[in-house]
This record gives sequence, C-alpha cells and structure tokens, in this order.
Amino acid sequence: MFKKVLFLIIITSQLISLGQDYRYTNTLFPSSTKTSNLVYGTAPFIDGPFYTVESSTTAQSLLMDIYKPTGDTFSLRPAIIFAHSGGFLLGSKNADDMSSLCDSLARKGYITATIDYRMGFNLVGNTALHSTRAVYRALQDGRTAVRFLRANATLYGIDPSKIYFVGSSAGSFMALHAIYLDTLSEKPVLAGVSNYFNITFPFTHTAPDLGGLDIGNNLTYNGKPDAVIAMWGAIQNTTLITADNTTPVFLIHGDEDPYVPFNTGSPFGLASLPETQGSNPINNKLNVLGFTNKETYFVSGQGHEFYGVTNGTWNNGNGGNEYWPIIINKSAQFLWKQHKPFADFLSETNNLTTTFTNTSIGNLNCWWDFGDGNYSNETNPTHTYINSGNYQVKLYIENNIKSWDEITKSITITALSTISQSLNKFTIAPNPTSDLIFVTFNYKPEGVKFELNDISGKTLSKNTMLTTSNEISLENYAKGIYILKILTEDNTQIYKIIKQ
Repeated sequence: MFKKVLFLIIITSQLISLGQDYRYTNTLFPSSTKTSNLVYGTAPFIDGPFYTVESSTTAQSLLMDIYKPTGDTFSLRPAIIFAHSGGFLLGSKNADDMSSLCDSLARKGYITATIDYRMGFNLVGNTALHSTRAVYRALQDGRTAVRFLRANATLYGIDPSKIYFVGSSAGSFMALHAIYLDTLSEKPVLAGVSNYFNITFPFTHTAPDLGGLDIGNNLTYNGKPDAVIAMWGAIQNTTLITADNTTPVFLIHGDEDPYVPFNTGSPFGLASLPETQGSNPINNKLNVLGFTNKETYFVSGQGHEFYGVTNGTWNNGNGGNEYWPIIINKSAQFLWKQHKPFADFLSETNNLTTTFTNTSIGNLNCWWDFGDGNYSNETNPTHTYINSGNYQVKLYIENNIKSWDEITKSITITALSTISQSLNKFTIAPNPTSDLIFVTFNYKPEGVKFELNDISGKTLSKNTMLTTSNEISLENYAKGIYILKILTEDNTQIYKIIKQ
C-alpha cells in the first residue's frame, strides 16, 4: 500500500512539474544544435579593398547560423536574430558574444540566429556618404534576415509573428533603424543616387540608388522586427521616431561610451562621421511620445561593449564579465514580456468549497496549486478544502507558444453554519441561455441578493431576490461568459453563466 501511495505522489508531482516549465526565462535544455552558413539572401557587396567606388559591386550570399534547443520537439517558438559589432568594417556572425548569446537563449527555448551582413566603407574621403550608405545596406540585410525567418517559419519551428532582433554596436544601428527608419519617405538622401569625387580613377563617381528598405528575396513578407534589443547603439536622428513607431525596444548603454555616443555625437569621436543620437535621447523621445513598451539598462561609468568583449571577442579569453549574466537575464525577461499571457483568477467560497474562475488573457493550458497539496489542470475548477485556514493558491498558465505567466493569491476558508449552507437550496436555469435566466428557491428567500458580472469582474446588474422565482435578463449583453453571484450577509456562491 505504501509503495502504491508513493508511486501516485511521484506521478502527480511529475505531471504538475511538467506543466510548469518557465520556458523562455529558465534554461531548460542542456545544449543547442547549430546549423551553419544558411543562405538567407543575396545582395550587391561594394568591392574592396578601399571601398571608394560605390558603383563597383559584386552579388554575394548573405549567411546565417541557426541555433535550436537540442532535443526540443515543440515547433512554434519565437526567434531572435543577433547582429555583431565592428563599426561596419569588422566582425562576423562567429563573434564570441554572438555565438554565446545564441546558445544561451536557444537553451531557454528560442530559435536563435546570428548573421553576417554587408560591411565596408571608405573612411578617408566622403565619409558622410559612405558611412550613411553602409548603415542603409546593413539595415536592408537585417530586414532580409527577418523576412527569411518568416518565410521559413514552418521549416525551423518558428512563430512567424514573433521575430526579434538584437544588435551590438553596429548591429544596434541596424536594429534601431529597422524599426524607426521604416518608410521610404525617411530614406536618407545619400542612400539614393549621389555624385562624389575622390582619388580613384576616373575621379568623378556616381553612387547608385540603393533601393527600398526591402530588397532581394521573400519580399512578400514583413521585414520589420517585432521587438528590438539595442546594445550601445544609436540612430541618425530621433526625428525618425514617430507616434506610430510602437515596436517594443530595450536600450542598453554605458554613459561613458567613447565609440557610440550615449547622448549626441559622432561615432568614434570622428567629426568627419555624421552626428548620431544614442540611447539617452532615444529614450527621451520615447518618453515624450508616451511609450511604455520600452525598457532601459543604462550603467553609469561604463563604456562600449561593457559586458566583457572588444569587437565581440572575449577580453579574458573565455567569457563575459559580471555584466554578462545581468544582460542575459534582463534580455530574456524583456523578450518574454513580449509574448507572455496574463494570469488572473476570481474565487468565491461557500463553506469549505471554493469555485475558481480563470480570468486570464491568452492562456491555452493552466495548472492550479490549491495550497493544500492538491492540484488541477481544469480551466475553472471547484475545490473542497478539508480544514479552515489561509491558503496560497497559484495559477500557472501557458499560451500556444508555451510562454507562461503565474499568479498567487491568498484565500481564507471558513466553515459556515448550517443556516448559511441552506443557501444551496435553489436552481438556476436555463444555462446556457439566449436571454433570461431564472433563480428559483424552494423557500422564500430573505436577505438574498444577486450580482451579475462580466468575465473581467465588472458589475452589470444587481438586486435583492424577494420571491421564490427571480428573473435576470441578459438581453442587452453580448454572447459570452458571465459570472452570477448569489449573496447573503455571510455567504457567497458563484456560477458561470453562458449566453449563446
């Protein structure tokens, strides 16, 4: 007998724990599996080695590495694209921080990708022209990567409505411009046809129009990310940020960054490069617009890439510094908030029995912990406690992508007298209904009231019940679920009413 009870306890605890994975915030998988050098698009690369002739280009493949959680059988996951640092001159998708970020977030349940993008521009002459065009080319490549994942969502087990973009330094320029420079009317003049002079024969050159925001493959898909994390980045000007630019953004920056200004200035401190506006003025503009779907992590006294890398390479040879796990955790929390459901519930107690109504938003599955060692995965369970007392009731929910939320509330259970228990002697019919419901008592009610609420808890109607048959109308209310409360001075019962 003891073995049988122990077996049931173990099985029950395993079933409950399986329902509470805390995916996307906790590390669930021991490793990630990498697929290298996938072609996510093609684009005209400006020819080197000095990048002085904008019209001299060669079509090349754009490459991406994709990381999946090893052993994960789920096939509807958000995806995160990472873009490396390097000032549009150096770096690759294989940078230490990019590879490690991909692995860390994949092991939390995401599909992650790190990309190469077009680099190279002339720093010697016409720097405003060449640098502006370098950023614009990278912006196009970032949007190409987003479109690629949307187009191949089924193949890689991705939710195509949840493609996020994380950039470091130059990669942050890509990410931020992808959500703020999002119409052709905002396209820089220098990204169009431009004439310029330099020492390369024939000395007078014409830079061709770089085209629209989206070029190349999968053009029927949206290239704008669904959320952005910008680490030590900047944009051309905060005038690009308009009231309709509501994409969630997380800004990470040190306020003593010497390479990408935290406030306003030229990258690398080079006056020849166009002035940019960094994370602080970006955040200020978002505040002016009243946006709340944004977060910041601004660190006083810190500089560029302050989580322990230089141009994406570990400073100590084997990992980040003390800021590395902080940024991993804050980034995971920010992205989780973009796709999580919202847990909430109501409860009504009659004697030792409590009826729970799940009022969560966006949930598909739920698990209840009643606080007395008992559990349920019903949507709206009723639970009878053995003893009076205070209990901590937890509701954990998941949505269709296994993103989660939970809430814990304290409830008080008190055994009532037999007089209060007599409130059970009535019927409610019909339920479901198309219009009217009748609450019928087998005795003359005294001091009994009703209250009709919608699913959010808003009171729609209430009154005192004076006869044995009492009519409640739902004629003016939409189809859906309503909550009917039957109340005395010391007792309340709750019922779910369905209007068809």
